Amino acid sequence: MRIGLGGIWQETNTFAPQPTSLTDFQRYQYFEGPDLVAGLRGTGTELGGAIAAAQERRVEPVGLLFGAALPAGTVDRAAFETMLHALVERTRAAPPLDGLMLSLHGAMVVDGHPDPEAELVAALRAVVGELPIGVSLDYHANVGPALPRLADVLVGYRTYPHTDMAERGAETMELVIRMARGRDRPQRHAVKLPLLTVPPAQEDASEPMTSILAAADAITRESGVWTASALPGFAYAESDRLGFTVYVAGDRHAADRANELAAHVWDQRAAFDAPLVSPDRAVALARSGPAPTVLVDVADNVGGGSPGDGTALLHALSRAGARAAVAVLWDPAAVDTAHAADGDRLTLDVGGHSDPMMGPPLRATGRVRRYGPVTYLRSGSYMRRQRVDMGRVVVLEADIGQIVLTERRVVPFDDDHLRAVDVVARDARAIVAKGAIAWKAAFGGYAAQTVYVRTPGYCPAGLDQLAYRSRPAPLYPLERGAEWEAAVAGRQIPRSSND
Repeated sequence: MRIGLGGIWQETNTFAPQPTSLTDFQRYQYFEGPDLVAGLRGTGTELGGAIAAAQERRVEPVGLLFGAALPAGTVDRAAFETMLHALVERTRAAPPLDGLMLSLHGAMVVDGHPDPEAELVAALRAVVGELPIGVSLDYHANVGPALPRLADVLVGYRTYPHTDMAERGAETMELVIRMARGRDRPQRHAVKLPLLTVPPAQEDASEPMTSILAAADAITRESGVWTASALPGFAYAESDRLGFTVYVAGDRHAADRANELAAHVWDQRAAFDAPLVSPDRAVALARSGPAPTVLVDVADNVGGGSPGDGTALLHALSRAGARAAVAVLWDPAAVDTAHAADGDRLTLDVGGHSDPMMGPPLRATGRVRRYGPVTYLRSGSYMRRQRVDMGRVVVLEADIGQIVLTERRVVPFDDDHLRAVDVVARDARAIVAKGAIAWKAAFGGYAAQTVYVRTPGYCPAGLDQLAYRSRPAPLYPLERGAEWEAAVAGRQIPRSSND
């Protein structure tokens, strides 16, 4: 038995001005043919988990094409079409397949393609016909009506930080193998709730998501249920697919279970709250509280598509005369300037270069340590063994602490990126984390205090900071009067793969 593996994966922030190009995919993760299995085997990714599950069951995983890019702005149309064409042709030319397992994000936005993930599955469905197609989805997927109809099963992450990617990939592969061997297909039921939530309120270890995910797990364990997912979605996209999605695949009771879970989510809608403090208040709390304090720069969340060069917290640290802080900034220009000054003292204007909203640059003076190019393998619980390329790096030992300047954007999924340049975050008084929740996979094990900060950026926790040009309406909490009724929200999806 052979199962084809592939996908095009990106979380798109349409408020971020920098578009996502084909080069961005090729620099981050890009594999074709046999290189896919060789490159992703043993990694803590969806396809890494799928490969392991296939081999355990004596199934041959066949690499097709997989491209992934860091979260950023809208994906370039030509980039998507180039990769999709290559994926389709690889599938067409592959040895006879018994099914497909695809790793998709679910919140990708492409210029000229309103639902690119569904279009991708439709294009592959046209090639493989009735063969089973299983899709793993990110926790932040914005699922439209077409994708659950086109794919035979969807499996979403159940953790945030996303530490179960490999497990969900394995689960998806196991379900594809089940369908390929038994030829039975589940009934699928997807419910879209008119509910927007923000990442700081979506942590799996905090309410309301703890109880929501527990309910989804309980449904999954029921007899006759194949899988159940509760996907909070991604608020930072101008897309018709915005909203919280509940999905259940199984026997004839799938619709009832999906509506029950959706009703539980809807009843908790007011609990998706994310209290924030000002940068100056956050720094005061860090100086008076236990160390290390993680100052969460929510709106400049690199993992949500923000650039990672916001300076609001650095200016607050400087105003307060803070010491022993650690912060990472994406600043290729500063790296260019400082890289020749290894060991010298230098005054640099750092950060705030991508957009005026990210704040004015911080003028900082300190000794320069240069590194690079820096690459490392993730060793933590998040995308374990994935290779990361930081480009050239400069560490500026400034008055406020160590400012790590990178040539390429870095997501704080682990603290390997700091250890690679001899920065020990656990020894800091304050750590500036440009994330929302995923940073906990890096610093959560030793953070003594956490402060969520209201800062400017493309991923604000306050939805009032976003100027949507296009979105569904009503959406709670933007429209407090938004209503939802289970009796009219969902619809049963027929068993046929080509309906």
